[in-house]
Amino acid sequence: MTKIIILVLAPIILGIFVQSYYFSKQIIGQEVARTKQQTSALVHSIFDSQFAALQIHHDSNSKSEVVRQFYADRNEEILNYYYLSVDQSDPSHTPEFRFLTNHQGIIWDDGNAQFYGINDLALDNLAGEIAFSNNWYYINVMTSLGSRHMLVRRVPVLAALNGEVLGFSYNAVVLDNNFALMEKLKREGNVDNVVLVANEIPLASSTTGNESYTLGDVVKNKGKQRTLENLLIIDTPIKINSVETDLCLLSVQDNQSVVTLQIQHILAMFASIIGMIMIALLTKEWIESKVSEQLESLMSYTRSAREEKGFERFNGSDIEEFDDIGSTLENTFEELEAQKKSFRDLFKFALSPIMVWSADGVLIQINPAAGKELSIDDHQRVILPVFTEFKEKLAPHLRMAAQGATLTGVNVPIDDKVYRWNLSPIRVEDDISGIIVQGLDITTLIEAEKQSNLARREAEKSAQSRADFLAKMSHEIRTPINGILGAAQLMRDSLETPEQKSQIDVLSHSGEHLLAVLNDILDFSKIEQGKFNIQKHTFAFADTVRTLENIYRPICVNKGVEFVIENQLDPSVEIFTDQIRLNQILFNLVSNAVKFTPSGQIRLTAKLGQYYAKESGALVVEVEDTGIGIEASKLEQMFEPFVQEEASTTREYGGSGLGLTIVKNLVDMLDGDVQVRSRKGYGTTFLVKLPVKERERVFDAQDADHRMPAGQLFDESLKVLLVEDNHTNAFILKAFCQKYKMNVDWAKDGLEAIENLQEYSYDLILMDNQLPHLGGIETTKEIRLNLRLGTPIYACTADTAKETGDAFMAAGANYVLLKPIKEKALHEAFVDFKQRFFMEKA
Repeated sequence: MTKIIILVLAPIILGIFVQSYYFSKQIIGQEVARTKQQTSALVHSIFDSQFAALQIHHDSNSKSEVVRQFYADRNEEILNYYYLSVDQSDPSHTPEFRFLTNHQGIIWDDGNAQFYGINDLALDNLAGEIAFSNNWYYINVMTSLGSRHMLVRRVPVLAALNGEVLGFSYNAVVLDNNFALMEKLKREGNVDNVVLVANEIPLASSTTGNESYTLGDVVKNKGKQRTLENLLIIDTPIKINSVETDLCLLSVQDNQSVVTLQIQHILAMFASIIGMIMIALLTKEWIESKVSEQLESLMSYTRSAREEKGFERFNGSDIEEFDDIGSTLENTFEELEAQKKSFRDLFKFALSPIMVWSADGVLIQINPAAGKELSIDDHQRVILPVFTEFKEKLAPHLRMAAQGATLTGVNVPIDDKVYRWNLSPIRVEDDISGIIVQGLDITTLIEAEKQSNLARREAEKSAQSRADFLAKMSHEIRTPINGILGAAQLMRDSLETPEQKSQIDVLSHSGEHLLAVLNDILDFSKIEQGKFNIQKHTFAFADTVRTLENIYRPICVNKGVEFVIENQLDPSVEIFTDQIRLNQILFNLVSNAVKFTPSGQIRLTAKLGQYYAKESGALVVEVEDTGIGIEASKLEQMFEPFVQEEASTTREYGGSGLGLTIVKNLVDMLDGDVQVRSRKGYGTTFLVKLPVKERERVFDAQDADHRMPAGQLFDESLKVLLVEDNHTNAFILKAFCQKYKMNVDWAKDGLEAIENLQEYSYDLILMDNQLPHLGGIETTKEIRLNLRLGTPIYACTADTAKETGDAFMAAGANYVLLKPIKEKALHEAFVDFKQRFFMEKA
């Protein structure tokens, strides 16, 4: 505690002293600097005032009638008497010498210049150096008596009547040994001495020679505080006409009071340090005599608690703080004792097995639950084979825990039960004194996990079987649909009467409806399997709106329903999202509205807004209809699969019940939001918000759709190999190709196709997927790898899975068409073929 007092108080007190000394030194330094500045300003002001007074007298004398008359009669005696009287009236403002000049040269001087070694020639040169009137000029002149530093002033002498310049009057003040000027500066500047120097050379001073310092000391130490002689030397540079000169006035002042103050402050600091040491020693004695005994009593009580001698009461202390500490420790030890008892009870009555092992793998303590499971009698300590087997299995984990590792989830069985153990090392002063092992019976959990894994495998197998079934059924259903839609398209061009065309339209719409139901089921299956892909790109939303209008406006016209589209997006703006999925969302919503609106209006509104949860724009689309509406209690079920409001709705309007489920899933995949509002009998409104990025669209002259007639697409007849096992599909595709003036050879399987390719040359191959004997993908690989043919291969498949298209492209196909093949899609494929292959060949 003595060390603490010294180590704490000493830096604080020393810090206070150092800070006090620092601030006092700063204050003294600032005061000295202020004194130097004031003294310098005062001395310079006295210097300036002296020469200002000389200037006033000079101006007055130059206007005297005596001086003017001298230029007329040249009476030197009168002029001499005039200047003598002037000097006697004010001797303190008398220059060292004067002289007058006219336009030819010097006409009079007072003769004093000779005393300073300045002859007539030097005097004439001096007059020539003064170029302007009214200002003092600092001049250094070399004379027979040495260098002379002087201030010279010239003023014109003007005629009283006409202001003619008769000549010039010159006054000169010699600075060398100018004792009168130095005495005046010393007296009025309230300094001890003044020294005038030029280029570090003393010119004049007020010293008497009895000082403890020399002029050399003053010049050498200008600007510094001398500690030996306790002097303060203040330098004052002299400016003449606001121009720096080599003249400098050095003012000398006694600085004894400041030095004395500093010495007294240092002595006070040393005295305080000695006092602090004395206080520390006295404190040490007081602590040893008054505190040590009470502290030892407190430490003894603490040691007794550590040695676990049992809980004891603290006897108290005469020192209030120690008594508080002892009481706090007493309460703490009492709480610890209670916690130990609780821990012992928890250890003893816990239903889970708990054991304590030594770091060497020796069982130290075991609770009754563990003893029961291990068949250990706690009294007789009989070790049975069950325990021996358990210890052998647990030993490797005990060794790892003994090295400091904490192990969790270690499964070690006891007989026919499986326990999950946690092993925690007990650390005491960085050493591991033991290992706590806690167990949990997970036999039931293990069995449940086995059953869960079995159920999961069965579910996965069932899901895969369903996916395989849907893929096969998709192919089987799409094949006849392809025939129905293809035949309908071919017949439409050949029919003439409106009644026949109307019947074909019924056939086409029925086929399209069947295809839509199939697509919904397949899409839902893909969503369930997580195989639905999102591929975003930039496109014009106007294209989607145009497609919606082309498809649904004729249907609405036939039903007598008004179809209104309000597209508020700027035509020059493109959006970035998945165009296919956006089309699918809007087509489902508009199709629903058309299906359930027997009369009235369907309104689609699209605009760009701000997405509330994103830092990007949003496409907001609202589809509102005046259809049959939905009960409020049924709105929450709208997006559930295979759900419609009533069974009668399905019978009356049809549909798979998957459209809105697909919409909901697609909107979620695009990080958007869909909401629905409806009233029974008044209609329904769907609001979709999708985050999108927007940018200005760069229009291309080729954006417009200029579809060339089929017969004009190719300039010559092409030879095409059609590989298709289904007669209906082959008939439809062959009819479509003949519109393009193509010669088509039909191969019914992959082997026949290979034989044809070995014998004939073709411009294009149309390849089906599921073929007998050799599938379409395998046939494509055979053409590319073994036959080494580069003939373009355009795959035609009813399997909509992305994996099938990817497999075709990986095998060497150049394009993939999905069945049922529509005339427009086939035309786009032929345009692609012409641009990529036929143009190169030509």
